[in-house]
Amino acid sequence: MNLLRSRFWHRLLGLWLGAVLLLVCLTGSILLFKNPLLQWLYPQLDISLVDDPQLQGRVLDSLEQSQYGFARLPNKERPWLELSRHDGTLEYWAVPATVTETPQLLLSRAPYSDVLDWCYQLHLYLFVKSWKHQLLGVVGIAALLLLIAGLKTQWPSRWRMLKWPLRARALPGWQRARQWHYLIGVFSLPLLLLVIITGTAMAYNAQTQQFISWLLQDPPQPKAAPEAAFPATALTASDWGLWLSTARKALPDAQLRLASFRKSPTDAVQFRAQLPEEWHPNGRTVLRLAPDGSLLSLQRATELAPGRQLSQLIYPLHVAAVGGSLYQWLLFASGLLPALLWWFGCRWRQGRLQKAAARPE
Repeated sequence: MNLLRSRFWHRLLGLWLGAVLLLVCLTGSILLFKNPLLQWLYPQLDISLVDDPQLQGRVLDSLEQSQYGFARLPNKERPWLELSRHDGTLEYWAVPATVTETPQLLLSRAPYSDVLDWCYQLHLYLFVKSWKHQLLGVVGIAALLLLIAGLKTQWPSRWRMLKWPLRARALPGWQRARQWHYLIGVFSLPLLLLVIITGTAMAYNAQTQQFISWLLQDPPQPKAAPEAAFPATALTASDWGLWLSTARKALPDAQLRLASFRKSPTDAVQFRAQLPEEWHPNGRTVLRLAPDGSLLSLQRATELAPGRQLSQLIYPLHVAAVGGSLYQWLLFASGLLPALLWWFGCRWRQGRLQKAAARPE
């Protein structure tokens, strides 16, 4: 056994890491269609979009402000208000169509309450949320080593393996499995690299931003201008209708995506918005308001340094927020590839072991 040989590392990583990687990728493929699957699992979410800041504000004002972290604002893909409680529960509210209607809670999803959340917890945290994304980062780095070792094992002397396995019917099944493994690996390599590199970069988001900024020689991040002072305002004195309307007026060309609840009376109200030039589906433009509705600060994502703007493209590429349906289905297919590679790789290995055991001593 030569520890310096690529074949040894490819087999070792493929056997143990491959099983984890195929689960991460399969759940990622499922989560690409999270919103349609939510509506399929919970038909009560099939509602019409109400894009009125005053009516959306009525729902938010009716809540106990201290119990929530943030809200995802309605859009065409998800026409409901999605609220995140501090205990991890997600609530889905219908925005009333008129001021006379009462806000309606459509659904409450506790952690691990359905198959979609199991997929989410596995794909993002491998069920160890306390470690955040660090464990997935390690898996991502090991997966890159797995791909590199596999490519080096067969490069370039084994290119004859690219012949179609179906044409080699005279070969034993385990040898055909080897050909399928190599064929799928070679042709899917660009997609697998894209998915794994972007996923690993997201796990090490801060380090990735620093590296890209260093690579593009970004100037130092300027210090934010001091915000105007404002009096402390009780959390119960919320005015989400005013805040949403003011945010829309400040960014008439943008779509508001996220709203953060204030944690203390001295906190400002913060929104994230997506400008037309932005790829990030949650937006990286940040707007902050005082409780009286006055504008405190506005940071457009398009005004960030080139390196920071480039780093914001990683997440949209990973979740198919750009590229249309074709790119989304390509990413979906890429999530199935590790399962195929692992299956054919295991069959190949099993066949070789059986052949070796059948040899006379």
